[in-house]
Amino acid sequence: MDYQLSTATIDAPAAADSFTRGRVLATDLEVLTVTPTSVVISWVTHAARLGIAIPKPVAVGTEVAIGPVGGPMQLVHEDPTPRVYHVVEITGLEPGRTYQFQASSEGKLAAAALRPTRVVGCCERTRQFTTLTVPKGRYLTTVAVVNDIHIGERRQGIVLGALPTSVCPRPDQADYPRMMCAAALDELTGRHGRPLLIANGDITYDNTPEQNRIARKLLDGYGTELVDWVATRGNHDHPRRDDDPFGDYFVGYQQAQAVSEPSGLRVLAMDSTRGSGGGWILPGQYAQIMAELETDPQRPTLATTHHPVTTDAAWSSASGPQFMLRGRDRLRLQLIERQAPGVFLHLAGHTHRMRRDRADLADTNARYLENAACAAYPGGYSLIHLFEGGYLVNFWRVSDPTALQWIYRSRWQSLGIGAHLMLGSTADRNHRVDIDLSGLRPSGRTVPAELGI
Repeated sequence: MDYQLSTATIDAPAAADSFTRGRVLATDLEVLTVTPTSVVISWVTHAARLGIAIPKPVAVGTEVAIGPVGGPMQLVHEDPTPRVYHVVEITGLEPGRTYQFQASSEGKLAAAALRPTRVVGCCERTRQFTTLTVPKGRYLTTVAVVNDIHIGERRQGIVLGALPTSVCPRPDQADYPRMMCAAALDELTGRHGRPLLIANGDITYDNTPEQNRIARKLLDGYGTELVDWVATRGNHDHPRRDDDPFGDYFVGYQQAQAVSEPSGLRVLAMDSTRGSGGGWILPGQYAQIMAELETDPQRPTLATTHHPVTTDAAWSSASGPQFMLRGRDRLRLQLIERQAPGVFLHLAGHTHRMRRDRADLADTNARYLENAACAAYPGGYSLIHLFEGGYLVNFWRVSDPTALQWIYRSRWQSLGIGAHLMLGSTADRNHRVDIDLSGLRPSGRTVPAELGI
């Protein structure tokens, strides 16, 4: 057994004072990321007080114990450094093994607080998790997805105009969309080897030239368009009355884009934008989509739209079906993807949540996944690791200390209700799907260390 502490984020606001000492809550326990050889466990500490205001953060120490179920646990991390945002990554785990853990601060066990972390049997409630196993066959490549960047946004969680549902950033967090995006791109470059990146919609907040200029500069810093990254349009990027800056900086309205990754993977990025909320796909783009897929319907293909494309997503969203892709387009797009058996995964954003959706059609190869927002809570990106026999999905929260402070603050959007709808379960964020991807070839990328191969 080889447990290793990989990271623990550093932040050091004032430690617990005489008023809060002994009244500290260790809460918001989240088993964020589970790979074949590692786990990321997160929680926060704040003052135990009532009210709807954002609780006062309290910086205290961090302890994590872990061990296989049925065996003893050992303390693998003990750090007295005062911190509020406790994010600990433990490496050296065995694939496919179930572990038990305890996460605590000042002797208080971290407790689950959000609805998806309090469901009977969930990892945070049982304080157990099972590491993933890699699919069969050779490692092929990794693709990253980030969405809902919202460059230019000033408040997070606006629901109905001036109603007090949104969270205002502190002065040092005023440019949080750029900060969160830059931090995510830095991690993808430095830690994850710069995989092909899908920036899947809501790149800007309201499609101004300046917002698009900033977004384009960030993505150009990551690499070359249609080689290292591809950007799709979201509802916030919809054309304005007289012009379309997104079209000037990225791609025209209702245009599909096809990108070929070195493994042979095809990424088909579609524009589902209609206006400020719901979406559609117009006839001209359908012609593009079908022409691309008909050239090689068996080719392994990852499809993307900003709007989710299933009835399951439409009716499970708090915003309702009018906020999603319109019904006839949802069904038509799924039918097209069923007729192209190579389409194995369809990625969406828009809802800011991490969720695996049920297809409307029973006999399709495609799986449907909503990816959480980058700009605010849950605040991260997903990696999709492809093998000849399937793929793994892992969600990673941005770990920059400044980003973590904003993520915690934005957790209280919509009077704290929003976070309950966005995080999803550990299995939504981290899972394996077995499917034949042997039509692809190894891309030559370095195998990520967390895969353990």
